[in-house]
Amino acid sequence: MSAHATPPVHHEEQRFRAPVRWSKPSSGTLVALGVWVVGLVLAGLVPLLLLGADPYESAAGGLIVTGLCFTLAGSLVMVLSAYLLYRKSGSIGAAILAFVPSFVFAVLGILMATMKVLYGQ
Repeated sequence: MSAHATPPVHHEEQRFRAPVRWSKPSSGTLVALGVWVVGLVLAGLVPLLLLGADPYESAAGGLIVTGLCFTLAGSLVMVLSAYLLYRKSGSIGAAILAFVPSFVFAVLGILMATMKVLYGQ
C-alpha cells in the first residue's frame, strides 16, 4: 500500500423523505370503537361484578344466567361494532383485532357459567 492511499468513499444517496402523516380516524370509526368498548364493559365487567372472579365460589342460578346473558350480549355488541369498524375503515386487520376479543369473551363466559354451575358450592 502506498502512503498516499485515499480512504474509501461511501456514496450515499440523499433522498427526500416526506413527513409522516398519521391518518385521522373518522367520526364513524370513533363511534365504532366506542361501541366496542361498551360491549367490552358489558361482556367483562358486569359479569365480574355479578359473579365474582373465583370460579369455585357459588352463585345463585339467576345470577349465573344473568351474567352469561350480559357476556353474550356484550360479545354480540363487540362483533357488530367490529363489523361496523370494518365497513368504515376498510381494514381487515382492525376487524380481526375487534372480532377476536369478542369470541374470547363469549367462550370465557360460557366456561365461567359452567364452572359456577358445576363446582360452585
